[in-house]
Amino acid sequence: MNPAARNMPDDSGGRESSAPFRQGDEPADAVLRHAQGDTHAFAEVVTMYSSPIYGYLTRCGVHPAERDDLFQDILIKVHRAATEHPPTGPTRPWLLTIAVNTVRSHFRKLKVRRVMQFHADPAKSESAPTGTPESELSAQQTASWLEHEIEKLPLDLREVLVLCAIQGVDQKEVAATLDLPVSTVKTKLRRARLALADARCRRSLAAKREEQ
Repeated sequence: MNPAARNMPDDSGGRESSAPFRQGDEPADAVLRHAQGDTHAFAEVVTMYSSPIYGYLTRCGVHPAERDDLFQDILIKVHRAATEHPPTGPTRPWLLTIAVNTVRSHFRKLKVRRVMQFHADPAKSESAPTGTPESELSAQQTASWLEHEIEKLPLDLREVLVLCAIQGVDQKEVAATLDLPVSTVKTKLRRARLALADARCRRSLAAKREEQ
């Protein structure tokens, strides 16, 4: 569990939350108050956005061993940016841009590191067990398969899919965050969904062949 989340109210039954960036999550003027020296304001931002940021890292395929460090890096960047260059518009797209750029930079560095080391350390999926004992194994297998398929998508498709379909961010905000036209966001989202649908179809056909 990420460090900041340990101090947050837990309404998830003890499970790590990956709550989406929903509409209405704007923490009023907390970032601006933080920039003006309010010592309590940044805690409001952390409380509001810790879970969705951590969920974004998870769904984008950041390795479990690297999530906490990257999560802390994002919070530090938000803290500094809020003081030096506070947002002039809504907080959420501004903060999302920091998270997205940090993850992009992480994957670029990781790619260079893998080339230099001449091997890759593939990320592993995590899923919290839920439901009855009879359905738990199937649910875990499906969740792990889905996480793996999402991680296989190109980063540009993965970003749009995670933000729109999983984190619940409006397509216009995603477009602003990623500096893309809305039409491009829609195209990338459709391509990501089609890729997952195709993978699901191939998985189903393989399962049927095994049953024969």
